[in-house]
Amino acid sequence: MSDSDPDFWDLGEESKPVGRKKARPKKTIGFPEYAPHVPENISKVVTPSLPNINLKENKKVPEYMVKGSKAKREKKQKDNGNDSTSDEKSSDDNNDVISDDLESDEDGDEDDSEEEEEGNNDLVQKRQEETNGSSSDSSNRTSLLSGSDLPQDSPKDAGLTDESEKSSKGSRSESQWMVEEYLLPPQQKLKLALYRGRKLLAAKEADGAVREFVRAQALARIVHGDQHWRYCRCKVFLAQAYLYLKDYAPQGETQAREAIDTIAAHLSTPLAPSKKPQVHHTLLWGYLVSGEARTKLGQLVGAQEALSHALHHTRIYTRMVSKRKKKLTPSLTMDRALDLQVKVLSAQATLYAKRGKFSKAKERLELTISTIEKEGTGVEDPGLVVPLQQLGQLFLNHGEADEDAETGLECLARAVNITQVSNRPGSVAECEARGLLVEHRLRLRRINPQEALRELHKLYLLYSRLHGEQSSKTLAMHNLTVQVLLQEEDYEQALEQLKTRLKLCREAHGDYSTQVCGVLRQLSRVHALKGDLSAAASALDQCLHAEILIYGSSSRRAQASRLRLRELIQHLPLALRMKMWRKHPELQNKPRFRNL
Repeated sequence: MSDSDPDFWDLGEESKPVGRKKARPKKTIGFPEYAPHVPENISKVVTPSLPNINLKENKKVPEYMVKGSKAKREKKQKDNGNDSTSDEKSSDDNNDVISDDLESDEDGDEDDSEEEEEGNNDLVQKRQEETNGSSSDSSNRTSLLSGSDLPQDSPKDAGLTDESEKSSKGSRSESQWMVEEYLLPPQQKLKLALYRGRKLLAAKEADGAVREFVRAQALARIVHGDQHWRYCRCKVFLAQAYLYLKDYAPQGETQAREAIDTIAAHLSTPLAPSKKPQVHHTLLWGYLVSGEARTKLGQLVGAQEALSHALHHTRIYTRMVSKRKKKLTPSLTMDRALDLQVKVLSAQATLYAKRGKFSKAKERLELTISTIEKEGTGVEDPGLVVPLQQLGQLFLNHGEADEDAETGLECLARAVNITQVSNRPGSVAECEARGLLVEHRLRLRRINPQEALRELHKLYLLYSRLHGEQSSKTLAMHNLTVQVLLQEEDYEQALEQLKTRLKLCREAHGDYSTQVCGVLRQLSRVHALKGDLSAAASALDQCLHAEILIYGSSSRRAQASRLRLRELIQHLPLALRMKMWRKHPELQNKPRFRNL
C-alpha cells in the first residue's frame, strides 16, 4: 500500500495487514507525528503538528473521535468555570435552519467551520485557536444565502469602483465569486441582481442598471411568475432606469404601465396583497414614472391622472409605514415617505407649469416647501433645493412684476446656501445651484461683469473636473463666459476661448460635426464684430463646407450660411473677393443673359 492510495489516509479505520502482524501500525487519534516512508537521510525533528493536508477534502471523521474531543473540551471548560458550552450547543441545534436574517446564516457558517476543524486539526491546535480567539475564514463571512433583499456581503462589482480588486470574503478571488454566484438558486440570484441594480441606479450608471434590472425581471418571472407583484417591482425599477438615467420616456412609460395594469388586475389577492406596503410602494413609483414620462411626451391629460394616483398611493404608503412596527426591508428604506411625497408634488408643479397654470404650480411648490420644513430637518433640509430652484425659475420666467424677479433670485440664493451647508465644498449640487444663479443674474443684469467672469471661471474648472471638458454643463459655462466677454467688448479673450473650444470639439467629435459648426459660426460672428472680415469669411466658409457634408447642400442651415457668406464677400477687398467668388461661383449675382 503506497501513499497515493486514498485508503491509506482513512483515519480511524483499521487497515488490513499486508505482511506480518508486527508491522501493523498502532491506532492513534488524528495524524501520526511523522509521515510514512520517511527517508533515513532526513533528520527526524519532533513537531507539535503537521500541516493540515486534508483541509480542502471532505473526509469523514469517526464519531468516537468527535465525541471524545467534545467531552474533553467540555470537561476542561467546566473546570475553568466557563459557560460557553451552552452557546455552542444552541448554535449546533440551529445549524440546519436557514432563516431570513443574516445573523442566523453567520451562526450556521461558524458551526460548519467548527466541525471541519474538529475532524482535521489536533486537539492542541484547537485549544490554542480558542484561547487566542482565532477562527477559520468561513466564520467571518456573511452568507449570500440570506433572506434580505440587500446582502450585506455581496461580491464586488468591478464596474462600480476603480479600486484594486479585493475579495469581500477574505482570500477569495473574482473567479470563485463567479462560481459561487453561478451555483446560487434563482431566488438568491434575484436578490443579488436587485442589489446591484439599485446600487447602480443610485450611482447613475445607466447601462449597468438597465442590465441588472433586465436580469432581475427574467429571474422574477422564473421564481414568482409574470403576475406577481415582485415581478412588477422589477419592471418599475427598469422604468426608473430608462426614464431618469437614459431619458427614454416611451420605454419608461411602457414598463411602468404594464406593471400598474398587472398589479391592478390582482390587487387584494395573494399575488398582490393590499396590506403589504411594498405593493403600494411599487404602485406609487409606477404612477410617478408614468406621469413624468407622459409629461415629457406631451400627454398632459394622462400625466395628470397618473400623478393624482401616485399622490393617493403616497398617502396610503406613508400611513402604513408610520404604523408598521416591524423592521422595513431594504427596498423600502431606499426612499423616505417624505421624499416620495415631495417628488410627486414637484412633478405636479412641472405639469401645471407646462399647461400654463402658473398659479397652481406656485401653490404646489409652496406646499412642497412648507411640508419639508415641517416634517423634515428644518429650513436647511437638502430636499428643499429642487423645489426652491423650481419656484425661483417660475418667478423669474413667468413673473409679472419686478418683485417676482427679486423673489426668484432669493429662492435660488437660498438653494445655493443649503447646498453649501449640506454638501462638501465643490460638490455637484453646489456647482449646479451656483451656475443656475449666475445665469439668471446675468440675464437680468444684476451682477458685475468682472465678478461674473470670476464666478464662471471657477465653475468652469469645477465642471471640467467633475464631468469633463466636453460635457454639456461645462460647455454651458463656456458659452456664458463668451457672452460676458462680448458684452464687455473684449474680443481677444473671446477669440481665445472659442479657439480653445474649437480644438476640444474637433478632438472629441471630429472635423465635421454639429458642435464644430456651432463654434465656427460663433468665431465668424466675433471676427466680424472685431472688424476682421477676411477671418470671418474664412470661418464661415469652413462652417458652410461642414454643413453641406452633414445636412446636404439644400438644407436650411446650408442656405442660411450661404446668405451670410454672400454678404461678407461683398465687403471684402477686391483680391479676396475674387478668390471667394472663384471658390463659390454659385454665390455671384450675375445678370441673366438675353439674346437679342
